[in-house]
Amino acid sequence: MKCINTKSVIRLFLLFIFSMITNSCVEPYEFETETYENLLVVEALITDEVKTQEVRLTRTYELEKQMPAAETNATVTVTDDTGAQFQFYESDTPGTYLSSTKFAAGPQRTYQLQIDTRDGSSYISDPATLIPGAKIDNLYAERSFYQGEDGVALMVDSEYTSSASRYALYEYEETYKIVSPYTVRNTIKFEGNDWSVVPNTRQETVCYNTVPSKEIIISNTSSLSENDLKSFVVRFIDQENPVLAQRYSILVKQYSLTPEAFSYYSTLKKISGSGSVLSPTQPGFVSGNIRAANEDEKVIGFFTLSSTSSKRVFFNYHDFFEFDERRPQFPESCLIFRPGENYDTPIGMIKGGTVRYYSMAGAPVPGELGEGPMRVIATECVDCTVYGTNQAPDFWTE
Repeated sequence: MKCINTKSVIRLFLLFIFSMITNSCVEPYEFETETYENLLVVEALITDEVKTQEVRLTRTYELEKQMPAAETNATVTVTDDTGAQFQFYESDTPGTYLSSTKFAAGPQRTYQLQIDTRDGSSYISDPATLIPGAKIDNLYAERSFYQGEDGVALMVDSEYTSSASRYALYEYEETYKIVSPYTVRNTIKFEGNDWSVVPNTRQETVCYNTVPSKEIIISNTSSLSENDLKSFVVRFIDQENPVLAQRYSILVKQYSLTPEAFSYYSTLKKISGSGSVLSPTQPGFVSGNIRAANEDEKVIGFFTLSSTSSKRVFFNYHDFFEFDERRPQFPESCLIFRPGENYDTPIGMIKGGTVRYYSMAGAPVPGELGEGPMRVIATECVDCTVYGTNQAPDFWTE
């Protein structure tokens, strides 16, 4: 969610196209193309879950910068209409502020967010209330063709009551199992300038990686004749994606949105494509419901109160693909070879971490590359911790 951080003039052109688009259900927020400005960016979504709530503060950044700067040493407070205050403190992650106590946004309560930055600037949100949301009735996976690609679609069904918001934001957290295509029983141990072959006692064959969603995923059922949302695709995974290779799990969270919040996220989605809320491809300014005490100062962000619903699903590769179908893997290909003419070359490569010891060279193998005294293999072919952790998550089941 940055201003003027694009590598393509086409992105700027999107602003003019979008300005001509109207939404029959929700009036879009106005926005305008700006030159770079150092603006505060606020991510504040408070839920009805009793938990440590989170607010993220960063700054827009210029095209040549690679990452947004965190807004540190700010004072962040959420206040409800009874006068109760919830203070936030800055965590070990700069720019991420966590509530000092666990709390949940309650029904029939009004909340406001206030931010005071270290340079003396103040920001306050419009009053916001919690709107009821639909529950995820079902989260399931199906093999399907989606936008011309063969793969697995992760879909949700939700049934909406008359009082539930017809607008929703989705986030997911996917976890997948990684199995190294090769296992090494021995490894090289270094002691000063000396080395020896010793048994490999490290568990590096089976690993797990967890990745959060980055794109903006929203649904709108206000124009549907029925109250239900059916087969809404939250995530599609191409068959060639190695995250499918073994066992896969996804946790999907659904957040209720007000029409105004939906309009804000919809505008961001149209501008930033499939990028995140903080996507560097956003070429313009999008106003939200947070304003600065200084009327001439702009701020980017939306203070949202959401009802939540979540579900998790697991599946294996062969739940959807036949045994004779090509299975993707991490990495795509591996090669065992014998570098150099003496031990200096393979030992140097092993020290550098690019390869691992595989075996001493025995009788030549037809087609084998190199004539050195030791066989080696790329590290990522035997050590799955290159891609994840060798500790299974607490929720993982086989």
